[in-house]
Amino acid sequence: MKQVLFLAVFALIALTGVYAVITLYDSTLKAGRMNQTPVLRPHEKPQLIMDKRTIVSHKSEALIKEKMKNIFSVTVTGSAQAMLVKGEKDYKSFCSHCHGNNLDGLGTVGQSFFPLPANLTGENAAKLSDKELFAVISYGSKKTPALASSMSVESRYAVIRYIRSMQNKP
Repeated sequence: MKQVLFLAVFALIALTGVYAVITLYDSTLKAGRMNQTPVLRPHEKPQLIMDKRTIVSHKSEALIKEKMKNIFSVTVTGSAQAMLVKGEKDYKSFCSHCHGNNLDGLGTVGQSFFPLPANLTGENAAKLSDKELFAVISYGSKKTPALASSMSVESRYAVIRYIRSMQNKP
């Protein structure tokens, strides 16, 4: 009985010692496990500065709609063919991962989503006006991410032109 008790106390002391060494190693050495990961110290990174164009009032929806009135009235510089080339390039950079190279909603990343991403050559996407499509690309929806901070206005417009050209293909 004394031997079992002695072994239990010895094991407890050994485990406490190991725990103390690991804790000391983690807290004092810069090479400690997970000492400098952003998961543990996110507050030490500088905060991103909010884009000046960001609207943070309750009137933001009205301001967004007002801005969208002017977007499609402005003529985009460059030829139509150059716009399609830019649209295809930007689509492949920002959209094809989810919507697929054929705009069918079967991209490599999108196949893991439920429901699947929209088929951009399908009937539902064709029914959307350019302004509605621009709004979905820019500000997202329940199922889609907002890309306004990632894509320029011209890039979004070019992607819409590219999508429309692919919808009109037989």
